[in-house]
Amino acid sequence: MSNIVRSSRRLPLTPVWSFAALTFLALQTTVTGQQRQPFPFSDPQQMFEQFFGGAAPAEDRERIDKIIIAPRREAQIGETASSLYIQELRRRRVKVLTRGKDVEYLRKLVALVRPKMENASRYKKIQVYLVDSKEPDARSFPGGTLIFYRGMLDVARNEAALVGIIGHELSHLDHGHQLYDAKRAKLMQSTFSGGDGFSPEQFFRNGAMLMRSFSKPFRPEDESVADNNGAVWAYELGYDPREMAKVFLRMNERNRGGKANLPTFMRTHPFNLDRYRAVLERFKQLQAAKPNDDLYLGTENLVNRIPRSEKKF
Repeated sequence: MSNIVRSSRRLPLTPVWSFAALTFLALQTTVTGQQRQPFPFSDPQQMFEQFFGGAAPAEDRERIDKIIIAPRREAQIGETASSLYIQELRRRRVKVLTRGKDVEYLRKLVALVRPKMENASRYKKIQVYLVDSKEPDARSFPGGTLIFYRGMLDVARNEAALVGIIGHELSHLDHGHQLYDAKRAKLMQSTFSGGDGFSPEQFFRNGAMLMRSFSKPFRPEDESVADNNGAVWAYELGYDPREMAKVFLRMNERNRGGKANLPTFMRTHPFNLDRYRAVLERFKQLQAAKPNDDLYLGTENLVNRIPRSEKKF
């Protein structure tokens, strides 16, 4: 559904080049008779495992998550990325709408879900665009820009599903999922500049983490987090998250039920059937914790582009 935005300015540093540079620079600290600090790896096999395996991905993620991207910098990243994306759509003669009944309807639903975000205050304004295309897609960009495709409104079929989808996109913002590249670039800059003083051990630790993140650039777990938030927030707002689950089922049927023959690390999203089952399981947990037999669907609301807050059908 949503695609994690990659920085439009690609780093020229490839994994192979990074590995060679790290090795070369570290070796400069171990010249015979002039060794300042001990080389962190005496065994080449150990070094290889540290760069391409070794530490658990959760540890890498935790270290990257500690890196801070200022709101102003995030806004700059998002503005650049979303502008380029919209420019490309318009270049292909695809209309991108900023006004109209559909856009206003989406904005009202975004305003409904937005208070559920823990970091809502970071995003003073959420910009909403509608792409006039039958493709069922939705995207979020750093700084607070959401882009929905008209096809996503069609595949949702009711307001409950659409609220879950909107929650999914806002969750990406809330957790800073789109800032992974920016944080990784910041860590790389710090690692190679040696701003805090050069330490071979720290140098190789950061280098190994960067190598692993380059070898596994996509993170389906972020989509799972966003799916979970979308389902929970919809439920808390009185909507039935099972309608969101049905979107994944329809997407699976749209793709003829086939699973792409791609390894996990090359996928940006979990399989649609897995997402469908995960949301249903989350619904069961929510019902068990706080039963609600009066969950809203809002089929007519979506048809008429009138949010439930204004009229219940």
